[in-house]
Amino acid sequence: MKKQSKVLYLKVGKVEKIPLEDTKRKELISAIKKYPIKKAFLTKIGFKEDEQADLVHHGGENKALFLFSKKTYEKISKECNINFEIDEMAYFGENLILSNVSEEDICIGDIYEIGESQIQITQPRQPCWKLSANTDEKQMTKFIFDSGYTGWYAKVLKEGTICKDDEMRFIKRQEPDLSIKLLNKLIVNPSLNMSLAKKAIQSEFLGKPFKESLEKRYKLKEKDKQFEVYHT
Repeated sequence: MKKQSKVLYLKVGKVEKIPLEDTKRKELISAIKKYPIKKAFLTKIGFKEDEQADLVHHGGENKALFLFSKKTYEKISKECNINFEIDEMAYFGENLILSNVSEEDICIGDIYEIGESQIQITQPRQPCWKLSANTDEKQMTKFIFDSGYTGWYAKVLKEGTICKDDEMRFIKRQEPDLSIKLLNKLIVNPSLNMSLAKKAIQSEFLGKPFKESLEKRYKLKEKDKQFEVYHT
């Protein structure tokens, strides 16, 4: 029996140019600052009302929807001693905040219905420097990477309107061994379970960007330096 969940908040945003201070980057050009609305139409490439600035690393069919958990927000707030107001701006760029589920409950390949839409989970979010910039916490990106409190992406199988308070209804599980929580552990250290790391790399349901990063990590292990540029 899969956990029942519903949409607590639905958020969309427009691309902004935000000047930065005391960082090696001078500005943040992003739509990470998303704000609550009551409903939005979900297309194959995301909410019709939403925007993305960096189309290389964000958006597209494989990352059409970014989902986050109220439980995960609470963990981050407690461990970082920060009071995030989840009913306001999206601190992590999330489109949806869900009740009662977190990274341990969601697996790649999972299919869910939300409102009129149907989605399939593709991969964990891979945190970059913009999380630190948007939260004004210099170590936030590395904390999210190390903790695995990432949220997760989905592709859209059926377009439709999603409303605040809609239920997220479980339909099908494809990869019961490959939860978002486990994948986040494997991307930090594939040696924790090399057989499951290999299984993830071979899975048809794992998103290409995460698969490529995990495969490189799997081959190079501690010699892999791919994340350093994104985390600072």
